[in-house]
Amino acid sequence: MTGSSMRWLRSALMPITLGLAMTCGAQARRPDPSAAPRPSETAINLRIVSAPDIVLAGTLHLPAGRQGQGAGEGAGKGPFPLVVLIQGHGPNGRGGYDAIIRDLTARGIAALEYDKRGIGQSTGIFQEDIGALTADATAAVAAMRRRTDIDNRRIALLGHSQGGVVAPAVAATDPTIAAVVTLAGSVGDGLPYLGRALRNQMIAAGRAPAMAGPAADAATAVIRARIDGKDAQTVARLRAAAITRFEAAGFSPPQAETALAMIDTDEARRIDRLHAGSDLKALHMPVLAVFGGKDRMVVASAEAPAARQALARNAGGRVVVLDGLNHWFQEGALTGGEEEVATLGPNAGSLRLVALVGDWLAGVLARRPAPGGRLTERQP
Repeated sequence: MTGSSMRWLRSALMPITLGLAMTCGAQARRPDPSAAPRPSETAINLRIVSAPDIVLAGTLHLPAGRQGQGAGEGAGKGPFPLVVLIQGHGPNGRGGYDAIIRDLTARGIAALEYDKRGIGQSTGIFQEDIGALTADATAAVAAMRRRTDIDNRRIALLGHSQGGVVAPAVAATDPTIAAVVTLAGSVGDGLPYLGRALRNQMIAAGRAPAMAGPAADAATAVIRARIDGKDAQTVARLRAAAITRFEAAGFSPPQAETALAMIDTDEARRIDRLHAGSDLKALHMPVLAVFGGKDRMVVASAEAPAARQALARNAGGRVVVLDGLNHWFQEGALTGGEEEVATLGPNAGSLRLVALVGDWLAGVLARRPAPGGRLTERQP
């Protein structure tokens, strides 16, 4: 296996063990959140209580010189429509949505970003637990609804990768959320999704489908045995079978051991808590699901059809695949792999993505939202 293949293992196989299409390896460039405010906004640092021992540090970006009755109207102090931005997997703080925030505030839409618990200035212990992350995002929405400068009827959620799983989870229990945007958000439930995602990632990395499928099935069999509390002898037998399947797919014995170790984790054993497909299907508010055509983690050829199916009964559901963009929605990607991420632009910095998201949100958050259409399209 080549060095680039091993980089793929670190950045792709391990994230999928969580069934959440998260980023663990390279990170796109993130602006300094302490930088001076943009001309189109007023930035307010604040604290959000999520639990007695969890206080989230956030920044509320308010449009400067606009009132909140709709994009582009007048001057005043709001109340403004708001987009709550939810980070992807990893120890991420503020600074991951700079281009999107700039566009939103220029349109008269406020944006909230916050450090994950245990990261930056937020208190608590950092953990990749979907339940805890959902609780934090829910607390952020509640805090914004109490503000007089925010229109509590027009609060939308936008999440990238892991955030694209958290956002539908929040909205599934809160029908008053005005809209949801998912960027490279996984669409599936539990262990079946883990197996499907593993297989798709291996194929995207060049593995033969005839070999990738059995390897993914063998790996998920190990996780199922762990979840079911099987004895050590049974688990050892299933692990040995999985190693054999990985070797048949082109991994050396040490590489196969490493791959399975990345998959056989405590976090993966909580896969039954993943309800990304069911949550998306339960949403009745407008939803925009965006995927990158070169994404190796959330493979658009599999995830976009799943999103279309989940949103089939949602009249305001829209699914878009942006050709040429990787998992981090950067322009100029050649392979979509981790090795080129640091050489490209900032996270979610593609102007095509920013325009798509901004136009869509401006429409659904306007005083008279544009009628939603169940659209499925591919944009070059």
